[in-house]
Amino acid sequence: MTSPARPVVLVVEDEPSILSTYNMLLEEEGYEVSACATYKCGHQKLQERIYDAALIDISLEKEDLGLVLAQEAKDLSRPPVVILSTGYPTLDRLRRALNLQVDYLVVKPAEANEVTGVLQRSLARRELLRQMAAD
Repeated sequence: MTSPARPVVLVVEDEPSILSTYNMLLEEEGYEVSACATYKCGHQKLQERIYDAALIDISLEKEDLGLVLAQEAKDLSRPPVVILSTGYPTLDRLRRALNLQVDYLVVKPAEANEVTGVLQRSLARRELLRQMAAD
C-alpha cells in the first residue's frame, strides 16, 4: 500500500526570516514546500506545477504584488487554496484581499499553529467539496 502524496505548498515571502520559518514549519508538518522570495519566482512556480496551497505575502517587494500573484493563483484551472499574509493590514488591502475571495488572511506576526491549522482545515474543506462534487 502506498502512502498518500504530501500536499504541495508554495510559499512566497520577501522577508528571509519569515520565509525560512514558514518553510521549516510546513516541512515539519509533512508538506512539500516550494519557497520564493519574489513575485517573479512565485509567478514562474505557479506556471510549472500544480500546488495544493499558496501562502503569499501581500506586500511583496514593498508593493502589493502578492495580491497580483494571489489573483493569478485563483485564475488557474486548478487553483490552490490561497492564504494571504500581511504585517500591515490596511483597509484597502483587506478589501482587495476579500474581493479576490482568498481562503484566509493571516496577520503577522502569526502563531505557528494558526498558519498550520488554517492550512490543514482549508485543504480538508477543499477535499470534502471535491468529493461531494464527484458524488
